[in-house]
Amino acid sequence: MPLPLEVLADLRLAVDGEAIDIRGTGDRLVVDLPSLRAGRRLLSSGPFAHHQARTTARVHEALELSGITAEVRLQGTRIARIGAGAQPGMLGRLLPFRGVEVTPAPPLRAALRRRPVVTLALIAALLALLGWWLLRSSEA
Repeated sequence: MPLPLEVLADLRLAVDGEAIDIRGTGDRLVVDLPSLRAGRRLLSSGPFAHHQARTTARVHEALELSGITAEVRLQGTRIARIGAGAQPGMLGRLLPFRGVEVTPAPPLRAALRRRPVVTLALIAALLALLGWWLLRSSEA
């Protein structure tokens, strides 16, 4: 049963000169990133810097227990969710971060419009790597 916890916040954090907006609206915490680079820098500099999978599992459990959903957005478009409202799909279950719901389609579409050949090559390489990893893990 979730604890009666409410998060009310309106913060702005600067990472390498890029502003990251953080808002709490009761049972939802929204982190709006200006770029993927800012998100990567944020993750590599805080408590997530070491043992990311284990730390993510702990954060998910704490958020779920308290009834709070944390939502990560990229320029206003949701790309991930963790906590009480997260519903991990197939991609979220393949990643080593338990409980994370990943929505990569909007950023991929934007990248595809800007650099179609590079994006398609990257997606093909990732699919080949994923296929190899699944094949390898099924043999073990």
